[in-house]
Amino acid sequence: MGTSVSVKVDLKGIEKKVSSSALAKGKLAIASQMMIDMNPFIPRKSGELSGSGQPTRDGVRYPGPYARAQFYGGAYNKNRSYTFRRYTTPGTGKRWDLKASALHVKDWGKVGLRAMGVKT
Repeated sequence: MGTSVSVKVDLKGIEKKVSSSALAKGKLAIASQMMIDMNPFIPRKSGELSGSGQPTRDGVRYPGPYARAQFYGGAYNKNRSYTFRRYTTPGTGKRWDLKASALHVKDWGKVGLRAMGVKT
């Protein structure tokens, strides 16, 4: 007694979904969602830092003279070093990307796939 199995694979439209432009679109969608999800964890005194974020293909960029120091929790130059210990808004602080990714990393993958047209 033999059993036969027939499998039909429809790859219609797969090239469009895995193209380099679709991948770039997915990366930008992930970066935009990351920026939204990280916003509650960014230190804010006047709101300039959280409002300066820009989604890029490679992540989120926060320009400004103090963005790096706030992100890493301190800075140094030839003459002195300092560390931020108190933040004006509760729940905010350094490395806001790690705080947001602990809560939202699964959602970011889904957003990227949806933007590529792989998942609805």
